[in-house]
Amino acid sequence: MLIRFGARARRLLRRDRGATDPILVIAAIAVSLVLLVGGSFAVAGMINNGKDMNAKSDLDKVATAEAAWSGNPKVTTVPNSYIPYLSGSTATALNYNLAATGGIVAGTALEKADVGFTPTDGGRVAVVTDSAYTGWAAVSKSSTGAIFIRTSTSSKFGQLGGSAGNYTLPAGVTLPSSLSLAFLNSSLTTATGF
Repeated sequence: MLIRFGARARRLLRRDRGATDPILVIAAIAVSLVLLVGGSFAVAGMINNGKDMNAKSDLDKVATAEAAWSGNPKVTTVPNSYIPYLSGSTATALNYNLAATGGIVAGTALEKADVGFTPTDGGRVAVVTDSAYTGWAAVSKSSTGAIFIRTSTSSKFGQLGGSAGNYTLPAGVTLPSSLSLAFLNSSLTTATGF
């Protein structure tokens, strides 16, 4: 009896050899596709987050450069002042409204100042000052399209809402009293790329 059972089991095994459950195969393919697609979205999100972090880092560089410029004893025309900036500008000097019609010191833009910087690749940076150069608002556009702002009144930064020419300030970010939101909007409209 034992031998017959063993032979019968061997026949069943021979007959079942190589058979694959189609439901298991379909489930394995579905799980693989879900993991592949989910991983792709995660990687794209991390890349975009990195680009936005670079734009925010540019705002920190602006604050450092503006503080160094303001405390520069070589600046005799307007002491304790800030300087405007527009990345990608071919002008050597910018007025407070980001027009290439002069600046605090002729031939000086923040990028070419003693403590200047070059913005992150693919990003765009603009620094608007008031007419007396006593306050500034820096705007940085990430290559993702997000636009961030930081001002001379606070180390907080946030993402601008609205659209070109009609930007709104994020909660917690205030402009210096000498700068208006309307002036910031008109200056950014003049500065191509925003």
